[in-house]
Amino acid sequence: MQFGEYLGNWSFGSGRTAILLSAFGTGGNGLCVMLTGGELAHIGGVAYAAPRNKSNADGITADISTVCGSGHKDVYAAAIAAKKICVSLGETICVTAGIHVDNATPEELERINKNVEAVTDAFIVSYQSK
Repeated sequence: MQFGEYLGNWSFGSGRTAILLSAFGTGGNGLCVMLTGGELAHIGGVAYAAPRNKSNADGITADISTVCGSGHKDVYAAAIAAKKICVSLGETICVTAGIHVDNATPEELERINKNVEAVTDAFIVSYQSK
């Protein structure tokens, strides 16, 4: 993998709740991921996850730092994806998220969260197979 290598796009869902994950590598020194979806791609929140050994020395966990744009909830999706990718791959991760759906219903919000998890899982499986 080359520095700044484009790793690809993964998508999950359809319509207003569809999520797109785009990923870039840094030659083994971490990953940059962007989550977009809904009706307007934007930058709403950022999550940074760094792997570390669990306190009981039984596996890996992640330290998470987040930055949220005023009034944005995208940071929650960014944090979920960052932690999952970090723990699964053992790499430092930065996830930028911008998912916007006007007047989203509770059901649509639940579907968006499920789609974020599903597209994250698809990325992890694909990355591990390379």
